[in-house]
Amino acid sequence: MMEPRTHRRIARGRKKRVPLSNLRTSEVVKTVVDYPRRIEELVDMLEDKDRVIRGRAAATLARLSESHPGRLLRILERIKESLGDDSAYVRWHLAYTLGRVGLKFPARSQAFLNELSARLEDDNRIVRIITAKSLGLVAARRPHLIQDLFQANKREIPTHVARILRSKSRKPEKPDRR
Repeated sequence: MMEPRTHRRIARGRKKRVPLSNLRTSEVVKTVVDYPRRIEELVDMLEDKDRVIRGRAAATLARLSESHPGRLLRILERIKESLGDDSAYVRWHLAYTLGRVGLKFPARSQAFLNELSARLEDDNRIVRIITAKSLGLVAARRPHLIQDLFQANKREIPTHVARILRSKSRKPEKPDRR
């Protein structure tokens, strides 16, 4: 007598999809580069209840901004929203991330400059320093954006950024190819 067979689908050659929150930062960067749709999962980690997971997500975004800033263009709005996180670790990594994106894509930086400049008033000293450096990166490419931002908000330009603006005013500006 024959026993009935149960039909099972065998996944051959497929790897089990591991949650990004279980991977190391370098592994997450590689995964997001190889599978661009998983960047949404990474950004969702910024809204997690656990501060450690939010911190790892922010650190990963910062690392991703160094090598592949173009991948972050479609999620700039969500990064900008997360700049108000209660963790200083998350805020400083996101400020760094936005600075790197602004360096490579200065035309897109206008979308987040107001929120980034607001971090100059942050309680954490490291967040303020990294924000000033990020604004300096944008100022190196588009000095008029930063000057207009601070004039419109009637705020004083940080020393680091002002130094970059002064050096840019002495040199003729090269046309931007992007």
